[in-house]
Order: sequence, then C-alpha cells, then structure tokens
Amino acid sequence: MIVYPAIDILGGRAVRLGPQGDFATARDVAPSPLEAAKRMVAAGAEWLHIVDLDGSRTGVPGNLEHIRQIANRFTVKLQIGGGIRDFETADAFVEAGASRIVMGTAAVRDPELLARLVDRHADELAVAVDARAGFAVTDGWTTTTDIKATDLMQQLALAGVATVIFTNVSIDGTLRGVDIEAVRPVARAFGGDLIYSGGVASLDDVRALAGLRHRGLRGVIIGGALWRGSFSLGEAMKAAA
Repeated sequence: MIVYPAIDILGGRAVRLGPQGDFATARDVAPSPLEAAKRMVAAGAEWLHIVDLDGSRTGVPGNLEHIRQIANRFTVKLQIGGGIRDFETADAFVEAGASRIVMGTAAVRDPELLARLVDRHADELAVAVDARAGFAVTDGWTTTTDIKATDLMQQLALAGVATVIFTNVSIDGTLRGVDIEAVRPVARAFGGDLIYSGGVASLDDVRALAGLRHRGLRGVIIGGALWRGSFSLGEAMKAAA
C-alpha cells in the first residue's frame, strides 16, 4: 500500500485546512510548496498528492508554477487535482508535471468529459469520490447529492476509471481516525484501485487499512498527521507495508 503525503497549495502557500476542508482555517506547514515537497521527498516519498486549492474553488488552476517547480526539481511522481472541470485544465496539470490527474465534482456532473479523459489518460486518471453518510458530496463538500457512494463507484467502474480516491468528508481533517466500515462497501463496489483519504491520525490507522487486505486498496493519503508530527513518513510507509 503506497503512502501519499498530501501537499495543499493555496495562494502559493503550502497549507493544511481544518476539519472538512474549511478554507478559513488554512495554516502554513512549510515556507513554500517546494520546501514542503523537499521535506517529503527527503523522507522517502514515492508519490506526492498535491491539491491546487485555488483551482478547487474556481475551476481555474492557480498554482501551476509551483507544481512545475516541484516536478522539475524532483523525480517523485505527482498525483494532482484541484478543479479539473474541462479538458484544458486536465492538460494544464499534465503539462505541469502530473503523473496522475484527479477529477472531482465534474465526474458526477459531466459524464461526457469523464469519458474523454478516460479515453485520453486511462491509467493516469483518478476520480475523487467524496462522501458523507454514504452519499456523494460535491462543490467543495458543500452539497450532498442523492447519489449513493457505492452506486457512483459502480458507475465509475463501468466508465473505465482505473483509480478512485475515496474520502469520508465527515472525518477529513479531524484526526479522529479511519472509518474502516465505510471503506469496505465502496472498495467492493468499485473493484479497481482504491486510495483512501480522511482522518488518518495514527500508525494504527495505517495498519488497519493495510490489514483489510482488500485486493483493490492500493494507497492512503496522509496530510495533517504528517505535518503535525504525529509520526514520520518513514514510519507510515513501514506500517503500510
């Protein structure tokens, strides 16, 4: 299971947001996005999970230059998302150095765009499925849809999506621990490669995810716990193994 250290970029700053992604709670975690990446690469990161938070809010990437700097400086793979709502934005992230792009809300609203991106990027595309109480949420987690997360997982599998990033938004940023029971049904419904995100607080959480031994659970994204120093990336990688 791969550990993806999370780097969120807001207005050119490397930040972490508080519970459930509240932008008003943003706090700096490093002097710059490049320094944040340098720290995680030095700790042994295989991948970095980068979110352009400005792009998430507006649909227009706001931190491409910072992403380019990271891509040009390090050989680590980059998984990047943040407001991919059209073909041009997806291409912009790829050109900036993304090894994998992450599509969010648009996957629910624009199946035609999803089909085009699957056709063009195949295994280099992931879709973020964010859920609250079992239902998919959109618009920066502000809108709860009537679509069950498990149903959306099945739809994405049929559409040819290779990788899904599943986040339980009720616990994201809270450091309350992983909701294991929420992972099992979505993993079974999708059947492809699943990356978990949300609430990881301890090495026991990482071990619990690895212990599921679900054939599709390929990774875990960790943000707050790493930046707060709850444990090191190396310890997390050892627990995931």
